[in-house]
Amino acid sequence: MLKLIFLIPLLLLSGCREEILEPYNPAGNVNQPFQEKKLNYYNLTITASNLTYEFNSDLDFNSSESRILISVVDRQSGSVTINVLNNSRNLIYIASIETEVPNLLDRIQGNIPDSLKIVFTDFSGKLRLQLSKNNL
Repeated sequence: MLKLIFLIPLLLLSGCREEILEPYNPAGNVNQPFQEKKLNYYNLTITASNLTYEFNSDLDFNSSESRILISVVDRQSGSVTINVLNNSRNLIYIASIETEVPNLLDRIQGNIPDSLKIVFTDFSGKLRLQLSKNNL
């Protein structure tokens, strides 16, 4: 009977976790990027609040034909600059965004993306960046 008394409150409390987000859920963690990296694919999502930070990431690409999709929504302030570099650290793509951009689609041709540098300057909003091999 004593076990039953302790078991009932435990069962009731365990059912009350519906609105708690899992750790590292990109929808719930502010100023923490969520990345997905694969061969010839990179995806980054971040919800930022007054973020001033320089973010760097190595890429795993072997294709010189790539496409980049950039989406900035719910922007309230600041800017974000996206730089894609090749293995010689030469700049092969740059985008500086100071407004909402729902879906900016562009191509990178003739260079293999090797690394990514994103500079947030007092940025508040949601950024999604996707870099992938361009399937012609």
